[in-house]
Amino acid sequence: MGKTFVCSLCRNGIIGGGLYIDEQSITYSTQKLTVSPLYRNLVLPMNEIRELSWSQMVVPVAAISMKDGECYKFIIYNKSGFEKAYKQYSNHQE
Repeated sequence: MGKTFVCSLCRNGIIGGGLYIDEQSITYSTQKLTVSPLYRNLVLPMNEIRELSWSQMVVPVAAISMKDGECYKFIIYNKSGFEKAYKQYSNHQE
């Protein structure tokens, strides 16, 4: 069973939503109608993630880099919980 985290996608502004993580993928979803359909239910398959890195602004910002070169940035309000879940569900060594 996966875990859910409150977050904001940093893409053409800050877009509030949620991240669901399990062994298959990290999925961002939002109900905001003004957001492109591409980002309303964004699925990032675990086997396509190259790395997870962090930067610190006022809040922690996660950068999820994909093998195809795309990078998605999220403000995640429970960094330690997300890191723990990511290590649990992925085969990546941080």
